[in-house]
Amino acid sequence: MKILRMIIIGILIALSSSYILVTISILPKANVLISGEELLNQILIATILGTAIGLLSLLFELERLSFLLQLALHLMGVTSFVLIAGYFGQWFKHFGVGNVLISEAIIYVIVWSMMYLLQKRDVEQINTAIQKRKEQ
Repeated sequence: MKILRMIIIGILIALSSSYILVTISILPKANVLISGEELLNQILIATILGTAIGLLSLLFELERLSFLLQLALHLMGVTSFVLIAGYFGQWFKHFGVGNVLISEAIIYVIVWSMMYLLQKRDVEQINTAIQKRKEQ
């Protein structure tokens, strides 16, 4: 169940990021159209990328590895997957490698910030529940 959850979260993040980046890339160009086939291709690439990153996130379940090592391995894996997806999606032709990596970094920081805040909230709720039990 956890594997499926990680895959779904990865896919949703990849699809929403992809949609935003594709939209941003064509907005400044008044006469640019994207065909249905191109859009479907980008959706498939984002779905595969999200699945791969979701599965890669299971690294954080390995208690034998330090958090810093987990994070380093995850970031290297995500970057590798983004570079592979970028090659097949022809992102470098449109954005350049540097812009793709900057976009990855921004998305990575945003997602990690959201995950940190959600996890912090969960820990606070658990601690509150434990405290209430102790008081009873």
